[in-house]
Amino acid sequence: KLDAMGVARQFLVDPAWVTKMMEDREADIKPCINCHNACFTMARCEGTANIQDLPDAIHMARCALNPCTMQSKKYKIKKAAKVKNIAVVGGGIGGMESAIILSERGHKVTIYEKSDRLGGIFVEAASPDFKEKDRELIEWYKREVSKHPITVRLNTEVTDLSTLQADEIVVATGSVPKRLPIKGLEHSIEATEYLAGKEVGENVIIVGGGLTGCEIAYDLILKGKKPQIVEMKNDLIAVKGVCLANSSFLREMLAFKKTPVYLETTLLEIKPGGVTVKDKEGKIFDLKGDSVIVSVGYNPAPLSKASGNIHLVGDANGVGNLRTVIWRAWDVCMKL
Repeated sequence: KLDAMGVARQFLVDPAWVTKMMEDREADIKPCINCHNACFTMARCEGTANIQDLPDAIHMARCALNPCTMQSKKYKIKKAAKVKNIAVVGGGIGGMESAIILSERGHKVTIYEKSDRLGGIFVEAASPDFKEKDRELIEWYKREVSKHPITVRLNTEVTDLSTLQADEIVVATGSVPKRLPIKGLEHSIEATEYLAGKEVGENVIIVGGGLTGCEIAYDLILKGKKPQIVEMKNDLIAVKGVCLANSSFLREMLAFKKTPVYLETTLLEIKPGGVTVKDKEGKIFDLKGDSVIVSVGYNPAPLSKASGNIHLVGDANGVGNLRTVIWRAWDVCMKL
């Protein structure tokens, strides 16, 4: 028995979680992944107090995974006036969220996924040991899709949208890694390759100190390896959309573990056994490493431009975070 208890963010993502526990439906509870991307929307980096847009930062206690929280007048499920056949191309988080919303509105929905599993790039993003909540979220989405009358076609790559017999098409084909015009790029691997399980050596150079690069560095530390980071900006994770609680933890953990970080440093060349870089003073020097991981962001990879009955969601519309993916799915699908 408990005399008292306190719960905060789990109520934001799933306000019915206590009821679900009482009904022995724990698997139905949508998990909080501790992203803080809507419940604590403040971001900072060196030389700033808060780089998040003020109109966004003042609206806390919302939820990246549940746009209905504190926004129930804007985001709500309404039955569609006309039932449509809707194709969702891409089975990542954006595609699954779209399919669930559309199904609950009464539409007939089919997901087309080119790989043999749902989850998209979020499967790789959730691979580090400390991302157990992210992995729970993927499984939650899979269960929710299976509960709805949604047709899922795995191993089905769509290359021509005109072949789909659908009234509306939601394109959720994600993004692709940016490719640096750097000599010796063939001697490196992409962040997504590492997250998918590609082996690296003991001493690892990470090019790019954004969220993914820093999370990879943390993952390498937990595995007993020795990462070092090369970043062009004057701080790690110097971007909007990453809560200062999360970014500060990563910066402080890397400092605590004495991880070498080269800020305001430009990559010049990747070579077998290391990289050549240039610092802000113009000094050129080499860093030695067994492996090089490039983590410099992503570009949208929509199968088609938005037009007429073709609608873009997720990173295919614009690279962001889980909040932009899920909220965009609602913005689009509430109108179909």
